[in-house]
Amino acid sequence: MSADLTRRLWDLAVASRWFSGRSGRPVDVELGPWAGEDLRPAVLVVEFGDGHRERFHVPLLYRDGEPVDACDDGGVLLRALHDGAPGFERYRDVPADLPARRYAGEQSNTSVFFGDELLVKVFRRLEPGRSVDVELHEALAGSGVVAELYGAWVWDGTDLAVFLEALHDPTDGYVLACDFAREGRDFTGHARALGEALATVHHTLAERLPTATIDGAALARESRERFATVAAEVPEVRPFADAVDAVFAEIADDELPAQRVHGDCHLGQVLLSEGGWRYVDFEGEPLKSMEERRRPDSPLRDVAGMLRSFAYARAAGDASADWLADCRAAFLAGYGLPTDAQDPVLAAYETDKAGYEAVYEARFRPELLTVPLAHLASLVTER
Repeated sequence: MSADLTRRLWDLAVASRWFSGRSGRPVDVELGPWAGEDLRPAVLVVEFGDGHRERFHVPLLYRDGEPVDACDDGGVLLRALHDGAPGFERYRDVPADLPARRYAGEQSNTSVFFGDELLVKVFRRLEPGRSVDVELHEALAGSGVVAELYGAWVWDGTDLAVFLEALHDPTDGYVLACDFAREGRDFTGHARALGEALATVHHTLAERLPTATIDGAALARESRERFATVAAEVPEVRPFADAVDAVFAEIADDELPAQRVHGDCHLGQVLLSEGGWRYVDFEGEPLKSMEERRRPDSPLRDVAGMLRSFAYARAAGDASADWLADCRAAFLAGYGLPTDAQDPVLAAYETDKAGYEAVYEARFRPELLTVPLAHLASLVTER
């Protein structure tokens, strides 16, 4: 592969928000098959100091023989899907021509909107195999609680992009919850609806994809090990060690039902559109491998993630303890869990999540360390 193309892609990548390989060095470029006369995928291979390599996708559009990022002229991607170009899998009919607009707030991926009807999410950091985002959107088709799947761009069994329904006039769940908290407004109607929608997600996935079980003893052991690591780094959590250990002890004798889940569930992963809540971004925890993200897990991990997110909205809006308690109760009721008794598995997942938060806040947002500490302190008063 030419050194010129490698350098071009490297320069493009390091100037982009989606690129997480700046500490590495470019070692190769892989070019995929042509999808029409002027479009093909390129993968920049980056090697890091410890020897491991990561692969970053740049869809190339050739103009007068010169390659540019196709996301800058996203209409070519929609036309390729419409025309059934090599590698493009279409699940629904799509219009041939809609105005394309690249989303400026991209993070780990790049999104291009086509009018008010569709969007394409171009995956940047690639791992071999089907994307869990594509897989779960396909499984949830017709459920009414996710954006509908329109297609995918696939190269050698690896998803390069996913085409989805564009939700009309969407409102970010975390932003909305923070606004309600700040204004002291009742959020329980939304919280209940979010619980109902998550229950639909889980029921549908359990019906359409394989299920399994989790050994409670192994989960308790892993959770204890993670909390010991947290306590070694964050001394503020150490007074709660006995109470945390007691929470994990309560699941040690259980076999827990497991299934495919969202995997990174919080208020920032839901959008309110036309009066209904939709769950988005089914890629799972970014730091986990694709194999780990695809592994069945307890649906209560998602429930715990949303409950923790309510705590952050309350803190951001300086709402009362009653505001948070009401949100939690409404969400659990909507999901179908009792609100008058603590579920030991849910308690274990929420406590584990609070430990993860404590490390993150201590490192990056020390002013928010009180949020996970408040949850850990509540374990002491409850016992």
